[in-house]
Amino acid sequence: MKEESRSLNRLTAFTDGVVAIALTLLVLPLAGIAQEAGTETVRDMVREHAGDFAAFVMSFAVVSLFWMVHRRVFDNLADVGEGIMLLNSLWLLGVVFLPVPTAVLTYEVNQSHGATVLYMINLLFIALSGLLLSLRIRDRKPLQRPGRQEAVQRSVRRGVISSSAMLATLVAALFLGSLALPLLALLPAMQAMAERRAQRHHHPGARP
Repeated sequence: MKEESRSLNRLTAFTDGVVAIALTLLVLPLAGIAQEAGTETVRDMVREHAGDFAAFVMSFAVVSLFWMVHRRVFDNLADVGEGIMLLNSLWLLGVVFLPVPTAVLTYEVNQSHGATVLYMINLLFIALSGLLLSLRIRDRKPLQRPGRQEAVQRSVRRGVISSSAMLATLVAALFLGSLALPLLALLPAMQAMAERRAQRHHHPGARP
């Protein structure tokens, strides 16, 4: 059991480190913009590149949200196997790649739909990888910590909601381009509503 715990701790630490590096890389396009600004004032630079700063903040917030959900998923684990390690690597692949479409969004000149679609495909990949991770834990009882069945089901619900939201935003991006990205701000509210609905289902006498 101690060896299993050490393996889980190492995998968690490795995952946290990779996410931290990916979050740091998100700011690199803004550093390039600052270098190119030359003699521009900070106000002019921020005004001219407001969309670029928004892309950074949005990506940082989305990755942070994915990471928090991922940590909750790992809280349900008692042991790790090859399946968990593979799915976790797929999730990290999506997170590590995210600075690329974020940079494309930042340096996009003609505001075509391509960069936004690539960005949303990346987010959908991360969401689906996280959902598969939750499903793996749900379907492999020996991997679960005792008494975490309800938490595992919550993780699956979050994964379904995240994947559905990313897919819907991707479809909207095919027609609206970057105008579809504000839909991502609805994700926390959607997850909170789903949690309240699930709580009322399990506790019918509770207040709404």
